[in-house]
Amino acid sequence: MKKIFYALISVLPLFITGCFSDFGIKDTGMEHWILERSQTALSSDSLSLNTRDFLLREGIFKEYQENPEEILETLSQELFNTKDRKLLYSLIELTFLHAKESSEPDKSAYYYLSACIYSYMYLFKSHYFNETPSPFEPEYLFACRFYNYSAAELFKYMQTKKLLFAGNINMPFLNGRVKFTSPINHLPKKLTDFRKFKICYEYTPFGFQSLSRQSGLGVPLVGVGVADISRKNEDDSINISSMAYPTTLFIKFEIKDSEQFAAKMEYFDTMETEYIKFKDKKVPLEVDFSTYLGWILRGGAKYNPIEAMIDSSVINKSQGLSMLTPYDKNKIPIVFIHGVLSQPRTWVQAINTLLMNNKIRTNYQFWLFAYPTSNPVVISAWELRRVLKRAKARYDAENESKYFNHMVLIAHSMGGLVAKQMVTDSGDVYLNSFTNGKPLNEFNLDKKEEKFVSDVLKFKPLPFVDTVVFISVPHRGSYMTRWWVASLAAKLVYLPKKVAKDIYSIHKKVLTKTGLLKNNQEIKINTGVDNLDPDNKFIKMSSKLPIDPKVKYYSIIGNEKTANIPGGTDGVVSYESAHLDGAQSEIIVKSGHGAHRNPIAIKEIKRILLKHLEEVEKKQRKNNLESTQKIKQTTKEQ
Repeated sequence: MKKIFYALISVLPLFITGCFSDFGIKDTGMEHWILERSQTALSSDSLSLNTRDFLLREGIFKEYQENPEEILETLSQELFNTKDRKLLYSLIELTFLHAKESSEPDKSAYYYLSACIYSYMYLFKSHYFNETPSPFEPEYLFACRFYNYSAAELFKYMQTKKLLFAGNINMPFLNGRVKFTSPINHLPKKLTDFRKFKICYEYTPFGFQSLSRQSGLGVPLVGVGVADISRKNEDDSINISSMAYPTTLFIKFEIKDSEQFAAKMEYFDTMETEYIKFKDKKVPLEVDFSTYLGWILRGGAKYNPIEAMIDSSVINKSQGLSMLTPYDKNKIPIVFIHGVLSQPRTWVQAINTLLMNNKIRTNYQFWLFAYPTSNPVVISAWELRRVLKRAKARYDAENESKYFNHMVLIAHSMGGLVAKQMVTDSGDVYLNSFTNGKPLNEFNLDKKEEKFVSDVLKFKPLPFVDTVVFISVPHRGSYMTRWWVASLAAKLVYLPKKVAKDIYSIHKKVLTKTGLLKNNQEIKINTGVDNLDPDNKFIKMSSKLPIDPKVKYYSIIGNEKTANIPGGTDGVVSYESAHLDGAQSEIIVKSGHGAHRNPIAIKEIKRILLKHLEEVEKKQRKNNLESTQKIKQTTKEQ
């Protein structure tokens, strides 16, 4: 009996494990469910639940752990025979994880290329498999991420090996080899003009209120060129930035047979392209504008606005008009004009947000005007007028562009006073005030001096500017200039040497002739800060000049205490000073003087730009219709 008992005891575990397995559930909570299903090789060093289950069902989980490369070879050979989509997805994750774990660059590239191809097949080559993937499956989104990140790693490897622009490169992957043909370039510059491409995934932008990114397919890049701030001559103040350009790389794969693939790398201009068409699919590109802007702005400002106020020579290299991208005749120029004690980078928050809107991005081009805010406003306006006329002569001398003549000025604070001079007719108001009503030819000025005075003080609206957005603009001055701190600061402000040299002798001749200057009396020339005093002659004259009725203008005004109620102040400019009768619209945002960085104000700028674009397009359609009718009428008469 004892022998029988011990025999039963010895085989009992077999019965327990084989016939009496324990099953049930545990109360682990929803959080555990979510975490378990969101974990993949993308975010950890472990496989997803689905891929792990696939290996277990196939009975190869242990073998994979012991010899992963052998199992990957086996699975890749089975892929085209079984046409199993679950096998395909598992291969994506398995190859990606193995690439991450490898310390050998060539081997990592081998597996990243495999992961990239398998992801592409999963997304676009469903006809090779038994089922079409559903966009409602989590694996579909994961496949998009695996494609992007494996393509990014592959790109990094090829850039390091200097293989990017060489055609007919052959690279191995699990199923065979891939032949890379010459890349396709949709950028406004040649690929060889970029010394390097930075992968946006490797950087984190900071300082932005929000990030302007779009999820999709492709690798977001910053194409880094050689900084171009050179000028053709001393009088040329139009700078086109070639420091960086926002780009997205997309790799297309074609299956020649089960062992031979072809690949083509395409570089897309994300200022122009948001989606690409792939047969019957509209595929959004992965886009990252904040990293692009962050790269341009890295290292801090080129100059200190306070220092530049005192010594304007520090701004010399940055002064003038800067374009973020090469001029495009099919886009409307927006010119951003900063205020006192500021600089062009003050517009970064607005530009970052506006770039996220596809209609604005593809129909507008962004220009920035930098100027010494110590200059008298009329001098800064003269500089802006000159540089905009020069841009017109350079880019649209024959009026061929349908969009240059719909230019938009967006201006903050003192910049609004500068912008206003672009859309008003001075008549003889400024000139008569300066000469006390006497003709210029009575002051013994030479021709160059006469021209300078006339150009600065007599002007008409620029015909190609048809919209202005005023933000926190002291149209009637600011009492801030009378605060003791501001008065002290104003005493430290000096006019730029070039400006002082040009106008000092002119002032002396004019003031002496008019009897306003006595012997040995010191000449006082107003600075930009002086112009902001409510009792300053300039601000009083400027406030009375009407804006050209052909120009549409909008007001965005800050109020420190409340929004949407007229009145109050932004801490620097009162509502009474910022308000303009006749504005197309006026909004008051709860903000200090920096309202141009306020999200609600930026939202209003976006609304205005979209409305302006709609009106421009409507005019274009009307003009096209009238042109067509004229041609038909002419043909009929002939």
